[in-house]
Amino acid sequence: MRPGEDDLSVKRLRELALRASHREETCFTRFLDPALEDAALRAAAQSGVRAMLWGGYEDAERRVCAFYPDAPPERDQYPLCCIGVRWNEKFASPGHRDVLGAVMGLGLDRECVGDVAMCREGACVFVHPDVTAYVLSAMDSVGRAGVRLECLDRCPEILQPQGEEFRVTVSAMRMDAILAAGYRLSRAEAQRMISAGLVKHNHAEELRGDCRVEQGDLLSVRGMGRLKIVCLEGETKKGRLGITLFRYGRK
Repeated sequence: MRPGEDDLSVKRLRELALRASHREETCFTRFLDPALEDAALRAAAQSGVRAMLWGGYEDAERRVCAFYPDAPPERDQYPLCCIGVRWNEKFASPGHRDVLGAVMGLGLDRECVGDVAMCREGACVFVHPDVTAYVLSAMDSVGRAGVRLECLDRCPEILQPQGEEFRVTVSAMRMDAILAAGYRLSRAEAQRMISAGLVKHNHAEELRGDCRVEQGDLLSVRGMGRLKIVCLEGETKKGRLGITLFRYGRK
């Protein structure tokens, strides 16, 4: 579920925002998921400071928040490092899940790891500077593939995620309706999955089938992958809502 105001992570965000306000200096978080990003923006508004998010490249999902009183920080000031992961393509072709699994297998706190993004020459992993040296020394393979790691001065071109974009119509912008349309399920099946705690809305567990979803939202279904609401297309002649979805995964 989404973090409440008494959640420890939310309290830390408020403390950082207040520090930025009282000391009149820029304060950075570690990597936040979208649910905590919303909490960070609220904390900034409550503390009278501004907030800006950056994850190392455009469209990053996990980002660092900067709380600042006046001028925003430059992107190269954010506490994150881009690590390039390379392998011999003649012998292996790891995917996003393989690389993420190898990184998290190092025992790192999730807040120290940002996105894993695939690029033309392998993958990029965004991490907090505190764990950069450890990742460089400890990660020597992804699955069965041996890998070479290096810190990169700039992020290379990120490949578009694999998947399928398609159009559906739904009766309402409810999570159960979107889930049913996106995975070709009955509404009852979608409700059971939600009630069982198998579905996350923008990375936060959601148990309400009638939860409203919006353009840009991400649904994650355990064992089935992720579904993004790309755009809303308006009402059809039959009174239903047309939407474009993107289902992640190999075609």
